[in-house]
Amino acid sequence: MVKKTVHRRKSQGAHGTKKATKTSIAAAEAERWTCAFDGGATSDADSSLALVRSGINGHRLRIIDVHTGTQRSEHAGAAKICSVAWGRQPGAADKGSAHVLVAMGLQSGNVQLYSPARNAVVKTLEGAHVDAVVAVEFRGDALFSLDSNGVVVQWDVASGTAQREMKTGLSGACALLVAADAQRVAVASHRIELWDVSRAVRLHSWPGHTAPVHTLLWAADEAALVSAADTDRHLHVWDATPDAEARPRAVLTTDSPVSSVDVAASGSVLAVGEDGVLYAWHQIAVAQRSTDSTASGARRNAIGYTADGVVRVVSTATPTQSLPILRARFSRVGSGEDSVLIVRGGAVKPLFETLSLAGPDGQFERELVLNREPQGNLLLTSSRQTDAEQQLAAQLQVYSEKGASVTDPVAEGVRASQRAGDDDADESARAAQGVPTLADRIKQLSVGADTTDPANGAALAAGLRLTAGTLVRVLVQSLHTADPEMLETVLSNASRPNIVRDTVLGLPTAYVLPFLQQLFERFHATPARATQLLPWIRCTLALHAAYLTSIPSLVPQLAGFYQGIEARLETHGRLLRLSGRLELANTQIRARCLYEKDHERQARAAMSLPMKPAAVYREADDSDDAGPADTEPPTPVWQAEESTDDEGGSGHDDDQWKEGSGDEEMGSSDSDSDSENESDSASDSGSDSGSESDDSDISGLE
Repeated sequence: MVKKTVHRRKSQGAHGTKKATKTSIAAAEAERWTCAFDGGATSDADSSLALVRSGINGHRLRIIDVHTGTQRSEHAGAAKICSVAWGRQPGAADKGSAHVLVAMGLQSGNVQLYSPARNAVVKTLEGAHVDAVVAVEFRGDALFSLDSNGVVVQWDVASGTAQREMKTGLSGACALLVAADAQRVAVASHRIELWDVSRAVRLHSWPGHTAPVHTLLWAADEAALVSAADTDRHLHVWDATPDAEARPRAVLTTDSPVSSVDVAASGSVLAVGEDGVLYAWHQIAVAQRSTDSTASGARRNAIGYTADGVVRVVSTATPTQSLPILRARFSRVGSGEDSVLIVRGGAVKPLFETLSLAGPDGQFERELVLNREPQGNLLLTSSRQTDAEQQLAAQLQVYSEKGASVTDPVAEGVRASQRAGDDDADESARAAQGVPTLADRIKQLSVGADTTDPANGAALAAGLRLTAGTLVRVLVQSLHTADPEMLETVLSNASRPNIVRDTVLGLPTAYVLPFLQQLFERFHATPARATQLLPWIRCTLALHAAYLTSIPSLVPQLAGFYQGIEARLETHGRLLRLSGRLELANTQIRARCLYEKDHERQARAAMSLPMKPAAVYREADDSDDAGPADTEPPTPVWQAEESTDDEGGSGHDDDQWKEGSGDEEMGSSDSDSDSENESDSASDSGSDSGSESDDSDISGLE
């Protein structure tokens, strides 16, 4: 009984932990990139990055140059992309970019092959998967794909047909790893399984992690596996030899959940945590092949091996501000440990940097801190401006005091007093004629008016109802003089769609881009003002699209706006899921309230009605209960003849007969009614009187 109780408590705790980590796993999936480097596909070193980002109508696949950080091509599709992998067209001898393919595993169960050189999908593999394709990987001319139901399919890329299908039965599969000879595949969900492809036989199984595994990599010449899972701060190194054990060979610990992992040919391991810190272990996978656990020199604590080297990036402007590292990868040239490629910045404009982790002794630096400038989002420097931008800057006249002269203060004061007197006289004359003064016109424009003063409420209300022509002049003046108060006065009319459209239409093209930049800065500073700023942004982009497309460097200048929109879209999915859960809870609450109200209404109705018996018993009448046995039997024939022959004894015999019959009636039925008894007694008395009269007559005759 004690053992059973302890087991139940353990299972309940595990179930609660599993439910508590669902939201954190979903958040980790939202933060983790779906991307792949082209190492080995186009060249020996990484030259391109395939990055999947969410868009308004679907997912977008971006091919980014690692050396320059520019975008080479982009594919926008309506389907959700779950996985990507680099490969080459069948029969391609060289590693030129013309023969490169990017496989995209879709939510619909299909696999699309995208050519960056053609910027088009050249082939679609379909018909084998029913669930979402969560992992794809090239091996020679073959392509392996895995769906969430644990089905592994080997495709012939040339013909587009499925050559082999293997059902592993691993529900919730999310990671795939194929051996170099394409004879073994590793499939992972919470646990990890190693399968023989040709025989469709499971070779080995490991317990894996408590959360779904998102990364599987070979180590030590495919004699070991390195795995990482969602919301898990530990990397596991598993023995993949035929006589492997079920427990991990080594456990590598980090300070935060691991988002990406890479393994070098020499056995070194890189891991990037969700805190943006890079962790490195020097030849940890190869060293653990021997029985000597201290061969690698790694420090081991009570949980596992801590990192040999840690890399952090901080801002030069604010030393306490950390710039997160998003991805890290060993160089695929030479030994692979001399340089490490790190990715930081954002998905719109990622920054790539190569650095060295090894010190003079060949070991990793214990602590390496890099000082870098934070990434700019909007404007380029003046030295990189194009001709169109230089012409635009020339049109914007900046205030300058060049040519100003110095005057005598005393003489200027005298002239100012004289002009003030003349102005007062002129204003008095205009007021007498009903002409508004300059102060009245300024109040009507609501520029510089104190909004907290109740006396200016009417003037402010009048200023908010400005016409489109007036708003155009105020908007141009605010952009020309960089006056934020005047610009806010214009933006406060966002609730008037017609005024917004007419104002944007009347805005000169020279001020379109500065106006957008001002809107973007306010949008990033205060996202809560989206309802006020988005009407202006949407109208400006729609009405001045022809001019904006003529600016060559428009995309870098709008990068900040792209980042803001994508950040809002990434949280939209989580908000929808939260809204669905809340709606489900509200539906259950409403159903329970309706049930309780209906139950109370029925109870009140039952109490208000009079009490009615469930069943009523009525005693039957004697006449109804009387049967054929209760009726008087007919007189026998012999008795009737005897009574007629002997007249002298008729009365006495009749009395005896009637009395006997009465006794029989009383003996046969004791349940006769009172009315019947009374009638019988009356008849008896009548018969008795009749017999007495007969006796008296007989005696008289005698």
